[in-house]
Amino acid sequence: MKRYPLPMPFGWFQVCWPDEVPVGGVLPLYYFGRHLVAWRDDDGAAHLMDAFCPHLGSHLGYGGTVEGCTITCPLHNWVFDAEGHNVDVPYSDRINKKAQIRTYPVVERNGALLAWYHPTDAPPQWEIPEIPELNGHPEFAKVYRKHYKVKTHWQEIAETVADAAHVQQHLVEFEKNLGIEPGTSPKPNVEEYTCEFPDSRMRFYQPFPTPRGLVEGRIDTDSCGPGHAVTWFTGLVDTITLGCAVPVDQDTTELRMTFAVLDLGDEALTNSVAEAFVEGIASQTVEDVPIWENKAYVVRPALSDADGPIMKFRKWASQFYAEDHDLSEGVYAPAAPV
Repeated sequence: MKRYPLPMPFGWFQVCWPDEVPVGGVLPLYYFGRHLVAWRDDDGAAHLMDAFCPHLGSHLGYGGTVEGCTITCPLHNWVFDAEGHNVDVPYSDRINKKAQIRTYPVVERNGALLAWYHPTDAPPQWEIPEIPELNGHPEFAKVYRKHYKVKTHWQEIAETVADAAHVQQHLVEFEKNLGIEPGTSPKPNVEEYTCEFPDSRMRFYQPFPTPRGLVEGRIDTDSCGPGHAVTWFTGLVDTITLGCAVPVDQDTTELRMTFAVLDLGDEALTNSVAEAFVEGIASQTVEDVPIWENKAYVVRPALSDADGPIMKFRKWASQFYAEDHDLSEGVYAPAAPV
Protein backbone atom coordinates (compact mmCIF):
# COMPACT_ATOMS: atom_id res chain seq x y z
CA MET A 1 0.00 0.00 0.00
CA LYS A 2 1.21 3.53 -0.75
CA ARG A 3 2.25 5.73 2.15
CA TYR A 4 -0.05 8.44 0.78
CA PRO A 5 -2.73 8.03 -1.88
CA LEU A 6 -2.41 11.66 -2.96
CA PRO A 7 -0.10 12.84 -5.76
CA MET A 8 2.02 15.96 -5.64
CA PRO A 9 -0.03 19.12 -6.10
CA PHE A 10 0.60 21.65 -8.83
CA GLY A 11 1.13 25.35 -8.18
CA TRP A 12 3.66 27.96 -7.14
CA PHE A 13 6.18 26.71 -4.55
CA GLN A 14 9.08 28.37 -2.77
CA VAL A 15 12.30 26.65 -3.83
CA CYS A 16 14.63 28.99 -1.89
CA TRP A 17 15.03 32.46 -0.46
CA PRO A 18 16.28 34.92 -3.12
CA ASP A 19 19.59 35.65 -1.38
CA GLU A 20 20.49 31.97 -1.57
CA VAL A 21 21.13 32.52 -5.28
CA PRO A 22 23.40 35.58 -5.72
CA VAL A 23 24.21 37.09 -9.12
CA GLY A 24 26.36 34.58 -10.98
CA GLY A 25 25.54 31.86 -8.47
CA VAL A 26 24.15 28.34 -8.91
CA LEU A 27 22.24 26.29 -6.35
CA PRO A 28 21.51 22.55 -6.61
CA LEU A 29 17.98 21.67 -5.46
CA TYR A 30 15.68 18.67 -5.28
CA TYR A 31 11.92 19.25 -5.41
CA PHE A 32 8.91 17.66 -7.16
CA GLY A 33 10.86 14.39 -7.29
CA ARG A 34 13.34 16.03 -9.65
CA HIS A 35 16.95 17.19 -9.53
CA LEU A 36 16.98 20.93 -10.23
CA VAL A 37 19.39 23.84 -10.49
CA ALA A 38 18.62 27.47 -9.66
CA TRP A 39 20.91 30.17 -11.03
CA ARG A 40 20.96 33.94 -11.36
CA ASP A 41 22.24 35.60 -14.51
CA ASP A 42 24.41 38.70 -14.68
CA ASP A 43 21.32 40.88 -15.18
CA GLY A 44 19.99 39.66 -11.80
CA ALA A 45 17.19 37.45 -13.14
CA ALA A 46 16.69 34.10 -11.40
CA HIS A 47 16.12 30.86 -13.32
CA LEU A 48 15.20 27.27 -12.48
CA MET A 49 15.69 24.26 -14.72
CA ASP A 50 16.23 20.52 -14.60
CA ALA A 51 19.72 19.81 -13.34
CA PHE A 52 21.19 17.32 -15.81
CA CYS A 53 22.96 18.32 -18.99
CA PRO A 54 21.33 16.45 -21.91
CA HIS A 55 24.78 15.79 -23.40
CA LEU A 56 26.22 13.30 -20.89
CA GLY A 57 24.28 14.01 -17.72
CA SER A 58 26.44 16.32 -15.63
CA HIS A 59 24.60 18.10 -12.79
CA LEU A 60 24.69 21.83 -13.58
CA GLY A 61 24.37 22.68 -9.90
CA TYR A 62 27.77 21.19 -9.10
CA GLY A 63 30.43 23.13 -10.95
CA GLY A 64 28.17 24.83 -13.47
CA THR A 65 29.09 28.46 -14.15
CA VAL A 66 27.10 31.52 -15.16
CA GLU A 67 28.24 33.96 -17.82
CA GLY A 68 25.92 36.68 -18.99
CA CYS A 69 22.47 35.10 -19.31
CA THR A 70 23.72 31.54 -19.84
CA ILE A 71 24.83 28.59 -17.73
CA THR A 72 27.74 26.33 -18.70
CA CYS A 73 28.01 22.61 -17.99
CA PRO A 74 31.10 21.69 -15.92
CA LEU A 75 31.95 18.53 -17.88
CA HIS A 76 32.28 19.62 -21.53
CA ASN A 77 31.41 23.35 -21.29
CA TRP A 78 28.22 23.11 -23.31
CA VAL A 79 26.32 26.39 -22.88
CA PHE A 80 22.55 26.78 -22.33
CA ASP A 81 20.38 29.88 -22.27
CA ALA A 82 17.58 30.73 -19.83
CA GLU A 83 15.06 28.84 -21.98
CA GLY A 84 17.17 25.69 -21.78
CA HIS A 85 18.39 25.80 -25.39
CA ASN A 86 21.92 24.77 -26.26
CA VAL A 87 23.64 27.89 -27.65
CA ASP A 88 27.26 26.76 -27.83
CA VAL A 89 29.35 23.61 -28.09
CA PRO A 90 32.89 25.01 -27.71
CA TYR A 91 34.66 22.25 -29.65
CA SER A 92 32.15 22.15 -32.53
CA ASP A 93 30.90 24.55 -35.17
CA ARG A 94 27.35 23.33 -34.63
CA ILE A 95 24.97 23.52 -31.68
CA ASN A 96 22.71 20.60 -30.80
CA LYS A 97 19.11 21.75 -31.26
CA LYS A 98 17.82 18.58 -29.61
CA ALA A 99 19.77 19.31 -26.42
CA GLN A 100 16.92 20.96 -24.54
CA ILE A 101 16.64 21.35 -20.74
CA ARG A 102 13.22 21.73 -19.12
CA THR A 103 12.80 25.12 -17.44
CA TYR A 104 10.27 26.36 -14.87
CA PRO A 105 8.50 29.73 -14.55
CA VAL A 106 9.83 31.62 -11.53
CA VAL A 107 8.82 34.75 -9.66
CA GLU A 108 10.47 36.58 -6.77
CA ARG A 109 7.78 37.88 -4.47
CA ASN A 110 7.09 38.29 -0.76
CA GLY A 111 10.67 37.47 0.16
CA ALA A 112 10.59 34.13 -1.66
CA LEU A 113 11.78 32.67 -4.95
CA LEU A 114 8.79 30.67 -6.19
CA ALA A 115 8.66 28.24 -9.08
CA TRP A 116 5.65 26.89 -10.95
CA TYR A 117 5.35 23.10 -11.01
CA HIS A 118 2.80 21.05 -12.94
CA PRO A 119 3.24 17.32 -13.71
CA THR A 120 2.36 17.86 -17.38
CA ASP A 121 4.28 21.17 -17.65
CA ALA A 122 1.06 23.15 -18.08
CA PRO A 123 1.66 26.92 -17.76
CA PRO A 124 0.82 28.94 -14.63
CA GLN A 125 -2.89 29.22 -13.91
CA TRP A 126 -2.75 32.09 -11.39
CA GLU A 127 -0.45 34.79 -10.04
CA ILE A 128 0.95 35.21 -6.54
CA PRO A 129 -0.27 38.46 -4.90
CA GLU A 130 2.20 40.95 -3.50
CA ILE A 131 1.96 41.31 0.29
CA PRO A 132 3.19 44.80 1.37
CA GLU A 133 4.35 43.62 4.81
CA LEU A 134 6.68 41.10 3.13
CA ASN A 135 8.05 43.50 0.52
CA GLY A 136 10.07 46.06 2.42
CA HIS A 137 7.24 47.63 4.44
CA PRO A 138 8.99 50.07 6.85
CA GLU A 139 6.86 48.97 9.82
CA PHE A 140 7.58 45.27 9.27
CA ALA A 141 11.33 45.37 8.74
CA LYS A 142 12.27 42.69 11.27
CA VAL A 143 12.35 39.37 9.39
CA TYR A 144 12.99 35.83 10.65
CA ARG A 145 13.19 32.50 8.83
CA LYS A 146 12.56 28.87 9.72
CA HIS A 147 13.07 25.81 7.55
CA TYR A 148 11.94 22.20 8.18
CA LYS A 149 11.96 18.96 6.23
CA VAL A 150 9.13 16.58 7.12
CA LYS A 151 8.40 13.03 5.95
CA THR A 152 4.80 13.72 5.15
CA HIS A 153 2.55 14.80 2.32
CA TRP A 154 1.86 18.48 1.66
CA GLN A 155 -1.82 18.15 2.48
CA GLU A 156 -1.16 16.86 6.01
CA ILE A 157 0.72 20.06 6.89
CA ALA A 158 -1.66 22.42 5.12
CA GLU A 159 -4.70 20.87 6.80
CA THR A 160 -3.58 22.46 10.08
CA VAL A 161 -5.09 25.75 8.85
CA ALA A 162 -8.58 24.24 9.05
CA ASP A 163 -8.03 22.17 12.22
CA ALA A 164 -9.61 24.36 14.92
CA ALA A 165 -9.26 21.70 17.61
CA HIS A 166 -5.53 21.45 17.00
CA VAL A 167 -5.16 25.23 17.27
CA GLN A 168 -6.90 25.00 20.64
CA GLN A 169 -4.41 22.32 21.70
CA HIS A 170 -1.50 24.65 20.88
CA LEU A 171 -3.22 27.40 22.86
CA VAL A 172 -3.17 25.17 25.95
CA GLU A 173 0.59 24.73 25.53
CA PHE A 174 0.92 28.50 25.18
CA GLU A 175 -0.93 28.96 28.47
CA LYS A 176 1.39 26.50 30.23
CA ASN A 177 4.45 28.40 29.03
CA LEU A 178 3.02 31.62 30.47
CA GLY A 179 2.16 30.00 33.83
CA ILE A 180 -1.58 30.31 33.20
CA GLU A 181 -3.95 27.52 34.18
CA PRO A 182 -4.46 25.51 30.97
CA GLY A 183 -7.91 25.58 29.43
CA THR A 184 -9.08 28.79 31.08
CA SER A 185 -9.08 30.85 27.87
CA PRO A 186 -12.09 30.98 25.53
CA LYS A 187 -11.99 28.56 22.67
CA PRO A 188 -11.02 29.90 19.25
CA ASN A 189 -13.85 30.65 16.90
CA VAL A 190 -13.81 30.04 13.14
CA GLU A 191 -15.66 33.08 11.84
CA GLU A 192 -15.18 32.34 8.15
CA TYR A 193 -13.69 29.72 5.88
CA THR A 194 -14.28 30.30 2.19
CA CYS A 195 -12.70 28.47 -0.72
CA GLU A 196 -12.51 28.93 -4.45
CA PHE A 197 -9.80 28.37 -7.05
CA PRO A 198 -7.00 28.99 -6.28
CA ASP A 199 -7.64 30.88 -3.02
CA SER A 200 -8.89 30.02 0.43
CA ARG A 201 -9.62 32.40 3.29
CA MET A 202 -9.70 31.57 7.03
CA ARG A 203 -10.82 34.10 9.63
CA PHE A 204 -10.11 32.93 13.14
CA TYR A 205 -10.94 34.83 16.36
CA GLN A 206 -8.40 33.84 18.99
CA PRO A 207 -8.09 35.46 22.44
CA PHE A 208 -4.47 35.22 23.62
CA PRO A 209 -3.77 34.52 27.31
CA THR A 210 -1.25 36.73 29.10
CA PRO A 211 -0.31 37.07 32.79
CA ARG A 212 -2.41 40.25 32.82
CA GLY A 213 -5.46 38.60 31.29
CA LEU A 214 -6.85 37.95 27.84
CA VAL A 215 -5.85 40.00 24.84
CA GLU A 216 -8.24 40.12 21.90
CA GLY A 217 -6.51 38.52 18.95
CA ARG A 218 -6.86 36.94 15.56
CA ILE A 219 -5.21 34.31 13.37
CA ASP A 220 -6.22 34.99 9.77
CA THR A 221 -4.85 33.01 6.82
CA ASP A 222 -5.05 33.61 3.08
CA SER A 223 -3.81 30.78 0.88
CA CYS A 224 -3.05 31.23 -2.81
CA GLY A 225 -2.75 27.70 -4.13
CA PRO A 226 -1.13 24.89 -2.16
CA GLY A 227 2.30 26.48 -1.72
CA HIS A 228 1.69 30.05 -0.52
CA ALA A 229 -0.14 30.76 2.76
CA VAL A 230 0.00 34.14 4.51
CA THR A 231 -1.06 34.26 8.16
CA TRP A 232 -1.59 37.42 10.19
CA PHE A 233 -1.27 37.09 13.97
CA THR A 234 -2.76 40.25 15.49
CA GLY A 235 -3.51 41.36 19.02
CA LEU A 236 -0.61 39.98 21.06
CA VAL A 237 2.28 40.58 18.68
CA ASP A 238 1.41 41.80 15.20
CA THR A 239 3.25 39.34 12.98
CA ILE A 240 2.81 38.16 9.42
CA THR A 241 4.01 34.71 8.40
CA LEU A 242 4.53 33.35 4.92
CA GLY A 243 4.27 29.57 5.16
CA CYS A 244 5.36 27.68 2.07
CA ALA A 245 4.93 23.91 1.97
CA VAL A 246 7.08 22.58 -0.88
CA PRO A 247 6.80 19.00 -2.21
CA VAL A 248 10.20 17.31 -2.21
CA ASP A 249 8.60 14.11 -3.46
CA GLN A 250 5.22 12.48 -2.95
CA ASP A 251 6.01 11.55 0.67
CA THR A 252 8.27 14.43 1.78
CA THR A 253 7.63 18.15 2.24
CA GLU A 254 9.79 21.11 3.10
CA LEU A 255 8.20 23.86 5.15
CA ARG A 256 9.74 27.31 4.71
CA MET A 257 8.47 30.05 7.02
CA THR A 258 9.22 33.77 6.76
CA PHE A 259 8.13 36.00 9.66
CA ALA A 260 7.86 39.80 9.57
CA VAL A 261 7.15 41.52 12.89
CA LEU A 262 5.63 44.94 13.51
CA ASP A 263 8.15 47.51 14.76
CA LEU A 264 7.19 48.47 18.32
CA GLY A 265 9.20 51.68 18.23
CA ASP A 266 12.00 50.35 20.42
CA GLU A 267 14.59 48.08 18.77
CA ALA A 268 15.48 46.08 21.89
CA LEU A 269 11.81 45.57 22.77
CA THR A 270 10.90 44.64 19.19
CA ASN A 271 13.73 42.10 19.05
CA SER A 272 12.83 40.55 22.40
CA VAL A 273 9.11 40.27 21.73
CA ALA A 274 9.57 39.15 18.13
CA GLU A 275 12.08 36.43 18.94
CA ALA A 276 9.92 35.05 21.74
CA PHE A 277 6.83 34.95 19.52
CA VAL A 278 8.62 33.46 16.51
CA GLU A 279 10.30 30.81 18.64
CA GLY A 280 6.93 30.00 20.19
CA ILE A 281 5.38 29.40 16.77
CA ALA A 282 8.47 27.45 15.68
CA SER A 283 8.39 25.22 18.75
CA GLN A 284 4.76 24.33 18.04
CA THR A 285 5.76 23.39 14.48
CA VAL A 286 8.56 21.18 15.79
CA GLU A 287 6.09 19.48 18.14
CA ASP A 288 3.87 18.67 15.16
CA VAL A 289 6.62 17.03 13.09
CA PRO A 290 6.50 13.55 14.74
CA ILE A 291 2.70 13.68 14.54
CA TRP A 292 2.74 14.42 10.82
CA GLU A 293 5.40 11.80 10.15
CA ASN A 294 3.65 8.98 11.98
CA LYS A 295 -0.07 9.59 11.49
CA ALA A 296 -2.26 7.66 9.10
CA TYR A 297 -4.16 9.43 6.35
CA VAL A 298 -7.83 8.70 7.00
CA VAL A 299 -9.92 9.26 3.88
CA ARG A 300 -13.24 9.60 5.75
CA PRO A 301 -12.34 10.79 9.26
CA ALA A 302 -14.80 10.48 12.15
CA LEU A 303 -15.05 14.18 12.94
CA SER A 304 -16.48 16.19 15.82
CA ASP A 305 -18.71 19.20 15.20
CA ALA A 306 -15.96 21.38 16.72
CA ASP A 307 -13.06 20.11 14.62
CA GLY A 308 -13.22 22.89 12.06
CA PRO A 309 -13.79 22.86 8.27
CA ILE A 310 -11.44 19.96 7.54
CA MET A 311 -13.49 18.32 4.79
CA LYS A 312 -14.09 21.70 3.18
CA PHE A 313 -10.32 22.19 3.14
CA ARG A 314 -9.81 18.76 1.54
CA LYS A 315 -12.28 19.57 -1.20
CA TRP A 316 -10.34 22.78 -1.92
CA ALA A 317 -7.03 20.91 -1.87
CA SER A 318 -8.29 18.33 -4.35
CA GLN A 319 -8.38 21.00 -7.07
CA PHE A 320 -4.58 20.96 -7.22
CA TYR A 321 -4.15 17.30 -8.19
CA ALA A 322 -3.79 16.82 -11.94
CA GLU A 323 -3.12 13.09 -11.72
CA ASP A 324 -5.60 10.30 -11.04
CA HIS A 325 -5.46 8.82 -7.55
CA ASP A 326 -7.24 6.04 -5.73
CA LEU A 327 -8.71 6.60 -2.25
CA SER A 328 -10.42 3.21 -1.98
CA GLU A 329 -8.31 1.83 0.89
CA GLY A 330 -9.82 4.23 3.40
CA VAL A 331 -6.78 4.36 5.73
CA TYR A 332 -3.17 4.79 4.59
CA ALA A 333 -0.73 4.08 7.41
CA PRO A 334 3.05 4.42 7.73
CA ALA A 335 5.19 1.35 7.21
CA ALA A 336 5.75 -0.91 10.20
CA PRO A 337 8.58 0.31 12.45
CA VAL A 338 11.91 -1.40 11.93
